[in-house]
Amino acid sequence: MPKSFRDQALNLTYFYPGRFVPDPESVSPRPSAEATPKCARSTLFANAVSPVDTSSFVLSTIDNTCPNVLHGATMLGPFVREQILRQLKQYGEPTITQEPTAYAIDGHPAAIVLASVPMPVAEGKIPHTTYAAKACFLGNIPAKPHKKSDPVDQVRHVLCFDFTTLHNDLYSLMFGFSMQFDNDSPQPIVPGSVIR
Repeated sequence: MPKSFRDQALNLTYFYPGRFVPDPESVSPRPSAEATPKCARSTLFANAVSPVDTSSFVLSTIDNTCPNVLHGATMLGPFVREQILRQLKQYGEPTITQEPTAYAIDGHPAAIVLASVPMPVAEGKIPHTTYAAKACFLGNIPAKPHKKSDPVDQVRHVLCFDFTTLHNDLYSLMFGFSMQFDNDSPQPIVPGSVIR
């Protein structure tokens, strides 16, 4: 059975496969006294562990706490590419397996990148590769000004979905994730048509 996670602040609901178990730390509010401004904040982290694989996902939000980071994130394609490479470099030398692909989620511009990285092999262990996908999308649809004098509606936040797995055939698990903006109907976070 699918599970859901509600982000009250953004009026969003995420739906994800029931095999994923949320990390209690990721959904409990932190005391504000310890809080330091973070440009990107994780809203949910969950794992699915089986005898043959561990898959995980993270939902995160970038807001105007750091205006320069938010502005860079609105350039979705280059941003997701740079971020996935940075995240995977901690494990080795990553390879982009699908360059940024643009699409839309309920009218919200989005982009996804796929990458992989061979993991260091411990003695006596079987070599394996980590496969990752990162999709980011604009939290609001910027309104185009009618006249030059009209202010441009700025993007207030960028939402990201990070997925990792040890088997590339499990990329298909991503198709089980969807989200609902306000009271619109749920839309897939990653439609099957964007994965090549």
